[in-house]
Amino acid sequence: MLDLHYESGAVVVRFRAPRPLSAELLDGLAAALAYIGPGHPIVLTGVDGVFAADVAPRDSAALDRLPPVLEALRAHPLPLVAALNGDAIGAGYHLAEAADARIISGGIVQPAPPHGMRYGPLAAVAAGLAEVHCAPEDLIGTALRHARAQAPVAG
Repeated sequence: MLDLHYESGAVVVRFRAPRPLSAELLDGLAAALAYIGPGHPIVLTGVDGVFAADVAPRDSAALDRLPPVLEALRAHPLPLVAALNGDAIGAGYHLAEAADARIISGGIVQPAPPHGMRYGPLAAVAAGLAEVHCAPEDLIGTALRHARAQAPVAG
């Protein structure tokens, strides 16, 4: 459900998420954050045109697990960058919002479905929902550069 890949001093965490987000995926993300620890910048991304979907409205287990996972993302001491490769809807957008920065290459951003507005990549940047738009092939590299640039210099 999650892949971790160490690259250039950072860790890329790739959601291989079922749709909708599940309690198991959120538990896996919490475990991955604990495993990575405080010593590496992190890039979160998804696959197949989806960064992360929403949780099912009646999935109380996933809804209960979401707040502590968001807290853990926000508490990570080094830069955490969301590389939005595709749709980030509802809880999926809240995962991205918990990051220090959002780089977007495609998909739809919808902070609060079903009534929230949908934003394409350029509109998401204009609305302040993402900081940078880039081409899909540049997404992970751009996110890694951003994460490393924001990390404090060891000394």
